[in-house]
Amino acid sequence: MTQQRTPDGACAAPLDAALGLTRAPDDGDSAVLRLDPTPIAVGATEPVAYLHGGVLATCIDTAAWEAIVRVSDDTWVVADMRIDFVRLARNEAHRVRATARKIGRAQAVADVEITAWDDPSRLVALGRVLLAKVG
Repeated sequence: MTQQRTPDGACAAPLDAALGLTRAPDDGDSAVLRLDPTPIAVGATEPVAYLHGGVLATCIDTAAWEAIVRVSDDTWVVADMRIDFVRLARNEAHRVRATARKIGRAQAVADVEITAWDDPSRLVALGRVLLAKVG
């Protein structure tokens, strides 16, 4: 475990805190975050409240970084990100689970899935993130 990694229950950045995104205990080889959406995370309220896609993108960005820095002491930044939005995200708690797929000399890849916290079979979004080593 590296010193860069955000401790459980903490937020990686002020934006994460504003959205309600915190670290949860890891799940085997994966970093896990919990999104408890704040009012700022809601993108639409009619006919029901759903989360803004930018909030989900931020979750994928942060979780991918967490997955890489938990196993690498290097400094990483997101270089590219692909997201498939599978369904609308309800205004409820979500599990953001990220797995490091490859860590090379200059680049790393992480896969991220977002599901409802209480129903892991309810997939909301999938992401693949390429990170570049800094320095």
